[in-house]
Amino acid sequence: MDEDTQEQSNNSRPWLFKKGISGNPGGRPKGSKTLKQFAAEMLRDMSDEEKLIYLEGLDKKTIWEQGEGKPKQDLDVSGEIISKVIRLNE
Repeated sequence: MDEDTQEQSNNSRPWLFKKGISGNPGGRPKGSKTLKQFAAEMLRDMSDEEKLIYLEGLDKKTIWEQGEGKPKQDLDVSGEIISKVIRLNE
């Protein structure tokens, strides 16, 4: 697609970001916590009893993935599954 065609296409779709212009120029404020940091601190500060109550609300697959990570899935370029390895106890 040449530049003129792309520019005309973007003019008809004003919701698209302009090339080279950030959609979030201010970004996340320095020093603010990410959601991941907030959750890690929350869980770290819980007592063992509070952690057990928290885990009761999660399905077993989610708990497993939090502890062991998601199972490895090998895909070839065409998208076909070559092999699926599930780590049980390493």
